[in-house]
Amino acid sequence: MDDATRQRAWDAAGAAAAALVEDGMQVGLGTGRAAAAGVRALARRVTDEGLSVTTVATSLQTEALARELGLTLAPLSRACEIAFDGADVVTPTGLVIKGAGGALVRERVVDDTAGRFIVLVDEPKVASHPSSWGTLPVAVLPFAADYVAAQLADLAPTRRPDHSDDNLVVLDLRPPQGAAWHPIMARVRALPGVVDAGLFDVATEDVFVGEPDGTCRTLAELIAEGHTFG
Repeated sequence: MDDATRQRAWDAAGAAAAALVEDGMQVGLGTGRAAAAGVRALARRVTDEGLSVTTVATSLQTEALARELGLTLAPLSRACEIAFDGADVVTPTGLVIKGAGGALVRERVVDDTAGRFIVLVDEPKVASHPSSWGTLPVAVLPFAADYVAAQLADLAPTRRPDHSDDNLVVLDLRPPQGAAWHPIMARVRALPGVVDAGLFDVATEDVFVGEPDGTCRTLAELIAEGHTFG
């Protein structure tokens, strides 16, 4: 699937998420291409319908896009009523891997405190197991990065060259093919110096799967229809 085709699918998912936003809400804005589609769809509603909302961005990149589109930004002084974000991969059980863009810590705070968290994907992002993506991002205090990497040497950590927006080091782990990721997540989060890792659990009805024809269905609907995933 080429980029233009995938963009149409992300646009469909983003529009479906933006349609849930009501006047007066505070909205959490994710990071990445699918999330950007939702940000643009929300901005259109603000312009076309006079919708009044405040937004909380999960990265400097998203903050810049929101400002460019005229959205009102606010600090996270209260929980958002709704948040939407993309994913690196999502499984039919609602296991989500996030953090390719390095914003996993802010995404965790915004998404886990939101009244409802919507994941925006296209069908290639849905896979039977997270091993299809392969990496688990881990955000670490710079002081502890070498220690954490040594403790996780069996998971082949790779250190990214740049720090995150929060000046954290991001390590990409490579769990063995077919490994259970929740125990790995628990092991990682127990290490001193680890701030968070990019494993999320989401209800399948809150995973919006956009299609290039402009339609959007939830992952729960696709599963109920007997759809299978690679």
